[in-house]
Amino acid sequence: TEQVHECRDNGYLLSSRKIGSGTFSKVYLAYATHERLQHSPKLVAIKIISTAEAPVEFSQKFLPCEIASLNATYKHLNVVQLYETYQNNQRSYLVLELAARGDLLEHINAVSEHPGRPGLEEEARRLFWQLVSAVAHCHSSGIVHRDLKCENILLDDQGLLKLTDFGFANRSGLRNSLLSTFCGSVAYTAPEILMSKKHNGEQADLWSLGIILYAMVTGKRPFKERRPHHMLHLTRRGPTSGYSCEPLPTECQDLIRGLLELRPRARLDVQQVAAHCWMLPAAHALFPHHAQLVARWAGAPSRVGRSLAPRCPS
Repeated sequence: TEQVHECRDNGYLLSSRKIGSGTFSKVYLAYATHERLQHSPKLVAIKIISTAEAPVEFSQKFLPCEIASLNATYKHLNVVQLYETYQNNQRSYLVLELAARGDLLEHINAVSEHPGRPGLEEEARRLFWQLVSAVAHCHSSGIVHRDLKCENILLDDQGLLKLTDFGFANRSGLRNSLLSTFCGSVAYTAPEILMSKKHNGEQADLWSLGIILYAMVTGKRPFKERRPHHMLHLTRRGPTSGYSCEPLPTECQDLIRGLLELRPRARLDVQQVAAHCWMLPAAHALFPHHAQLVARWAGAPSRVGRSLAPRCPS
């Protein structure tokens, strides 16, 4: 049975129901007391970080970066919201938006049990559009996520997608700056990072989007290897031998291959992904002024030029 007790550091009623965990953190369902309702909804998720047990680098670098990134992306519909933060000598508390339907990996596994269900491609397209919207918003705010994977994407009760877990995010503010740190999960990591090269964080995020889209439409990852050097060998084999897109619609295949391009500079950027013809049905259904929205993400003029024309396989 669920037990509830008051969290004295912040005045929320903390449930015994754990809904997530990390190396140095646990996430619990919580209820806002009357005096907290002005700051947050009734039901929230509270992430409790054991700062006393975590390495100094985590407490002084990754946690502040996560908080700063969530603050910078505040009020985007597809990024989990940070309502408040608290801390004491032992712990830090992040009061977060609740996404009660679990993560995208759980959803993909559940859907994979019913492969013939109507509307699966449409659902994948709708969710992927929301993910692209969230990532585009992050990039336009000077933030690269660096740990995009199905487990870091949540769903709420309305079926809306919520991007979360910004612990590895980088806030350079410079769109063409190069990074050198290895971050994220090997199965989602771009080949240039596996080769220990300096890399563009936005381009690396786009590779991860390709892995996620492949998983959404096939129910499996294109590369299952968890060891970096073996994973690098798989990705170097190229799209024709490294993974198969054959059962998928031609437009979807083209989008995946454009994202899983080994050459970072040849990889699709977020504008081109949003303008891709496979994405258009979801874009027009959710956002009638699709062209203006895509242009605004990149800080471009509202008139769409050739680079934003829908890409379709020839």
